Amino acid sequence: MKILLSFLATILIINTCYSQSELVDYKIDNKVSVKLSMQPSKNDENSVYVKNKDSSVFIVAKFDLYKMAGIDSAQIAAQAPTKEFADSFKNGMLGKMPGTTMGEVAIGKWKGYISYNMDGGNISKKLKVYAFVFFVGANMYSLLAILPADRSTAGKDNFFGSLVLSQ
Repeated sequence: MKILLSFLATILIINTCYSQSELVDYKIDNKVSVKLSMQPSKNDENSVYVKNKDSSVFIVAKFDLYKMAGIDSAQIAAQAPTKEFADSFKNGMLGKMPGTTMGEVAIGKWKGYISYNMDGGNISKKLKVYAFVFFVGANMYSLLAILPADRSTAGKDNFFGSLVLSQ
């Protein structure tokens, strides 16, 4: 039995290493990059996505809030840490995702920048939804992981954990 378990563990490790070596380093811009399982497809002018064979979807977006809404970096620095701004962002996001609910926005810092974490789901579609958002200057970056409810969060954890900020 120990030999069988050892063999299975070895296969799992080899497959994990093999799949990680095939990840695509996707540059969102000259400051931010993230690893994806394949070259992403364009969703719209602000976002790209990858849909994996297991129906997991990973979305990467960047929004210039100054161009979109006239909000400059000073306004973002003052407003982004507030619950009102975070809730407004969450409600705007949910307006584009019918049937999805999200828990409270956890406001924090990532690499010294204001960030938001949210978890939720879509019960009728049996999906789990995870969002990570952060602000750099007048730019808002967003990572969204949509997973079948019966899947492990490992893909989301790897996706969010691969985020890199170049200085």
